[in-house]
Amino acid sequence: MTKTLGDITSELTERILAPAKAESERLLQEAKEEARKIVFEAEREALRMRENAQKEAEAAMKQMESDMNAAARNFILMVQEKLEQTIVQPVIEAELQPLLNQPDFLEKALETLFSEFCRLEREESNLEALLPEKMRDQLGHWFIEKFRQKAIRPLAVHFTDKVSFGFKIGVEGRGSHFNFGDGLVEAFTEFCSPRFRKHFFAGKES
Repeated sequence: MTKTLGDITSELTERILAPAKAESERLLQEAKEEARKIVFEAEREALRMRENAQKEAEAAMKQMESDMNAAARNFILMVQEKLEQTIVQPVIEAELQPLLNQPDFLEKALETLFSEFCRLEREESNLEALLPEKMRDQLGHWFIEKFRQKAIRPLAVHFTDKVSFGFKIGVEGRGSHFNFGDGLVEAFTEFCSPRFRKHFFAGKES
């Protein structure tokens, strides 16, 4: 049977063109799917980058705020320390030094503190007191004539230029003393300083 042109055309269409068309449609569909995936991934990556950029911006802002707060706190502390050095401490020292340089006051203070040390210090150790060299004439006679008669434990007394005012008292041989001179100034300065008072008198401070 002789094939006509139509038969040949139909056969070509069925055997070649139809599969080719189907394959092209499949490839086109896959290309579209791949394109959608690429677009989706691109959009997701863009969103992630925007979110990261926003988070980084927020983190940078928070860090800047934290740095500014820290800088402000440090500045306030610096001002407070400067106030203590230039106003609070000199005033306290000016008030305490004359008092701690009075022989009568030192005699009473030493007698009271020595009695308390003897009561609290259970070890049978000698106590020692360090006093300003400039007070030797005023206090030396008192220690020899009066204080030693009342003492219930030996007390070593040393006059030294290392103590400018007030006195130090402690256990002999230990190398550490309670400072009732510069130490009192420091203690009162801390008590009167804004840094101290804001913690202990917050409800009363304006």
